[in-house]
Amino acid sequence: MTTLGNGHRSRLPTGMKVAPTSYAKLELAADSLRPLLPRERGSQYKIDGARVLERTLRQAEYEFHVEHAHNLEDCAAFTIPDEGLVVLRQDVYDGLFRDSVFSRSTVIHEVAHIVLKHHVTLRRGAVGQHKFYEDSEWQAKAMTAAVMMPMDACQQARNAYDLAEMCGTSVEAATYRLERLIKERLISRKL
Repeated sequence: MTTLGNGHRSRLPTGMKVAPTSYAKLELAADSLRPLLPRERGSQYKIDGARVLERTLRQAEYEFHVEHAHNLEDCAAFTIPDEGLVVLRQDVYDGLFRDSVFSRSTVIHEVAHIVLKHHVTLRRGAVGQHKFYEDSEWQAKAMTAAVMMPMDACQQARNAYDLAEMCGTSVEAATYRLERLIKERLISRKL
């Protein structure tokens, strides 16, 4: 589920408790998924969110439904894996055709829930006390970042602005991704 919020990092998990995983495993899953996702023309890294939604998901036997914004007040999208369905808010769907970073990342976030087999992404009320590494939203966000900003792009980028431009993400997401990779010494410090 792609929820709406203030953009700040939460100190508590916000999703459902799921099987635990690590950043390293999420990076591997992202590396396996990325080649299956179409890129925008002329871009090595920027994923074409509209084609992912309309073609790639259908090839995986998933359908999508677009819902009016007033029917989805607290989230931008959600997935019901048992029904093979992704539901997107109308403005998110429309944004896919206007190069919206938020729309593109929302589609990839929902794909991450599917790949990670999160079968309870619809209901937020069941959120409990658990660790981040066993949180459905943390896992989907981390995998979204890894899919959209692959390690080689992070190594090539001069800074977060460069990475965001190369990969079609927000500068905030690119900054967070680079900071984490530098902290874990997976890439060297950017100037």
